[in-house]
Amino acid sequence: KAAALYLDGLFTADGIVPPSPRYLELIAERARAAGVVYVADEVQAGHGRTGQGLWSFGPSGVTPDLVTLGKPMGNGHPVAAVVARSEIVDHFGVDHEFFSTFGGNPVACAAALAVLDVIDSEGLLANAATVGNGLQSAIRGLAGTHPAIGDVRGRGLMVGVELVVDPATREPDEQLAAQVMNGMRERGVLISATGRERNVLKIRPPLVISADQAAIIVEAIDASLTAANA
Repeated sequence: KAAALYLDGLFTADGIVPPSPRYLELIAERARAAGVVYVADEVQAGHGRTGQGLWSFGPSGVTPDLVTLGKPMGNGHPVAAVVARSEIVDHFGVDHEFFSTFGGNPVACAAALAVLDVIDSEGLLANAATVGNGLQSAIRGLAGTHPAIGDVRGRGLMVGVELVVDPATREPDEQLAAQVMNGMRERGVLISATGRERNVLKIRPPLVISADQAAIIVEAIDASLTAANA
């Protein structure tokens, strides 16, 4: 029997396919009806990346049973956390023994709190929404010149660019994605690839990125696609 359902709110590893809020609501309802714990994985999609609040599960209106936090939490400082409903934690503490040598490290906790302060004080949620929407729009504008761009999707500063062999068939072009990824690296822009066929460019710049810096990403995509098809 399944014990838990883990969901990344943007399905980041599956090609960045943002689900509708209603989808998350329905799947959480079904999980709980089956006695399964709903775990929101916010390691990649959380901490304001969507520009719609701190957490990607927020728009669904569903409160998860557990939330996992990781890499963005310390902005480079190693720290991670699990947040849980009190009844789950209370049960865990009674029935199981848990010990962590580095749990609650004060330096890591200070770094995590500082990240939250900066997200708030520097208006990074609004920046993620504004710059992210502009970035997606600009990349979509390249599709007229580069038909290999089959789709551009995401939320805020989590953007997926699906590369295809033929826009009509949507056949994945993993080789082109690798060429573009390496071409962008040579041009000073680091991204990765995601999706089952690894044909989706995974673009997730820092939350502090400016519109001018986002334009550099667009230029690198354009130049790398041009070079790959030369």
